[in-house]
Amino acid sequence: MSRRIPADSTRLPMIPIIRYPRFKQLSRLFWQCAEMTERTGEPQCMALEGQSGVGKSTLVEDIVRAYPRLETRAGTRVPVFYMMIPSPATVKSVASVCLVELGDPAGQKGPQWSMDQRLRILLPGCGVRLAILDDFHHLIDRDRNRVIETVSDWLKVLIKTTRVTFVVTGLEGSIDQILDSNPQLSRLFAIRETLRPFDWDTQGSEFVKFIEYVEKALDKSISTKLSRTELVRRIYMATHGLVGNVMNLMRYASLMAHDKDVLELPDLVWAFQTRLARQLKTKVNPFVETTIKAIECDQNNVRIKTGLKPLGL
Repeated sequence: MSRRIPADSTRLPMIPIIRYPRFKQLSRLFWQCAEMTERTGEPQCMALEGQSGVGKSTLVEDIVRAYPRLETRAGTRVPVFYMMIPSPATVKSVASVCLVELGDPAGQKGPQWSMDQRLRILLPGCGVRLAILDDFHHLIDRDRNRVIETVSDWLKVLIKTTRVTFVVTGLEGSIDQILDSNPQLSRLFAIRETLRPFDWDTQGSEFVKFIEYVEKALDKSISTKLSRTELVRRIYMATHGLVGNVMNLMRYASLMAHDKDVLELPDLVWAFQTRLARQLKTKVNPFVETTIKAIECDQNNVRIKTGLKPLGL
């Protein structure tokens, strides 16, 4: 399928972060952990997992941006510290990235004991209230499918000595494997949450509301050629309820429809075919098929029964 992007519209529209109810709930939970740590003096940590594209990174980025690093007369203040676990993960590589992200000019230098000592001073010294470790699944050696125990032991000691709230995020199923392999580390992460794709439910579901938020953010409504329920159902089929897929689909459809206030079916057909079809490994374009007989969902899969007659766009 080939369509030409309008010459005067080559930049994707900017969409502000959409803080839907589940998003807000998890954000509050991050800070509740930090507040409990400050009240009790004991680190209250949290784990958040979910499949790729579900919105974990967007949630974390929103928190980081809301509490930026500050340079004061008393020194650097980092209320929210963020880093990605390197791959392959070793004690030294993780400690080094931590130090560099905190601003240590010699973060990649020195013996391990020196790195650890500097970290134990810098984390509380910079006023870190939340330390977010992304890509926590890198603590699993994929070749051997086992947890890198030296890193998990090191992290346990770091949390206990700094008494800082740590939040770890990673792919669904990986975090429990890591934490459960180390009972002492596991006890520090009593709060474990999973961010899942939206469920399908036409009766005022969160997905239906989310599409409304996206329309408002884009300042464009979706086509009325089909009933709204039918078209939203097709968007669900196209995206499997994943926030990342929804934003990808709607932003690229909006690019094609830059001079209109409605996203028409051809815009959605093009956006799906060029941005999602290969990723989802499907030849069925839900915006071309006439009927979707049923959507069957379980925790990780969306199965669609379709008719095969074209819409006649």
